[in-house]
Amino acid sequence: MYEIHTFYSISKNEYIKRKVFEFRDKQVAATSYGWLLLIDYSKDPLECFLVNTTSKERIELPSIEFDTDSCIYYKCVLSKPPTDPNCYVLLIPCWTDDLLFCRVGEKKFIKRSKQFGDDYFAASTNFKGKVYAWMSYSGNLVEVDFVGQNLLLNQMVNNKGQAYQIPVRSTSYRFDNQDYLVESCDELLLVHMIVYPHSGQPAYFKIFKIKVCERESEELRSIGDRTIFLSSLGCMSTLCAGNSGVKKNSIYYTMIHENRNVYVYDIKDRSKILIKPCDTKGTDMPPLRSWIML
Repeated sequence: MYEIHTFYSISKNEYIKRKVFEFRDKQVAATSYGWLLLIDYSKDPLECFLVNTTSKERIELPSIEFDTDSCIYYKCVLSKPPTDPNCYVLLIPCWTDDLLFCRVGEKKFIKRSKQFGDDYFAASTNFKGKVYAWMSYSGNLVEVDFVGQNLLLNQMVNNKGQAYQIPVRSTSYRFDNQDYLVESCDELLLVHMIVYPHSGQPAYFKIFKIKVCERESEELRSIGDRTIFLSSLGCMSTLCAGNSGVKKNSIYYTMIHENRNVYVYDIKDRSKILIKPCDTKGTDMPPLRSWIML
């Protein structure tokens, strides 16, 4: 499987292949508070743990039963730093409808459907110490709370007592959608990737700034000197320095069904640039691409 890992530098437009023993046969995904999620696909059941990028501390998580009929990869959201005994770990699968969550130190993940009544758990992130989720059917933004073995969604209301809604994505038959909640320079953003259903390629993006305290949202036509990075294993945002080599006011993204492509979307003119950073051959599973800030 993944014996050799490829590190692609956006700023230098170059890649380096390295054998990283700790990453061998593992999904590697960035999460919050400076931790990485690692899942070992060479084991059955799958071994799962968190690693701190600075201290190298490792925290074991419950194992995951592997479905041999499908390749399931996970995004990870932490409710608190995982050194806190009250930290909950939420795993969001890319292709299936079952959320997994547990408190650090517990021996088993709890499984819960993404379907909540008539609504659907589409995207989630930690923002300023709270976990938020966007429900795609209703367009509601909710707070996520963990109580024992239950995952609760707390309705957010505005000063008129109405449910806090963000404009719902396009319902046109011509488009499908993928949704991301992104923490960006002390702001919470909701990003809609509007895609063509026949090709899976994005047609365009819509970005909303979520004003959590005011229970309001604002569509953004520009994100200024910031850049957003999206993938199926997670997302992040950064402020671009003048000589960083990273294109500001843009979205870098990957598509999980493609082998090696990275795309750059210009928010101002909606143009796309295709980058082919590396060739990933010799694996029996699709290559995984995760953004990690070093």
